[in-house]
Amino acid sequence: MKHFENDVQNKLEKALIKYDLSPVEFSFLHYLYDQYDSQASLLEIKESLHLSAAAVSRLAVRLENKNCRPIIRYHSDDNQKAVCLKITTSGIEHFKIAQKVANEVLDEAFANADFQDLRDMILNTNIKLNKQ
Repeated sequence: MKHFENDVQNKLEKALIKYDLSPVEFSFLHYLYDQYDSQASLLEIKESLHLSAAAVSRLAVRLENKNCRPIIRYHSDDNQKAVCLKITTSGIEHFKIAQKVANEVLDEAFANADFQDLRDMILNTNIKLNKQ
């Protein structure tokens, strides 16, 4: 399973590099894109992506400094201490293009015969354990 995970991670990294995104940056944008109003606090992103506050801050700075300016930072109207991020229109466009490529990589990986064999092996092991 670890081999499969590493293989998928490597393929995603190679595919996303064309869009100047790492898999973690892609996940960051994905989280913002999925929010109702395309915005979230640093704390919400930290908790959702299971990253440290420092890692989220570094990612935010890296994304803010990218050429397409995918996110903007602002302070919440409700709490001036809360730092929030919003995905920009150009960020949404950039994310959607990268998402198509990421989905292709994932679809190919999960359709792979080796993955299907691994999945079947895990399912069969679970069935045997449940019968005991």
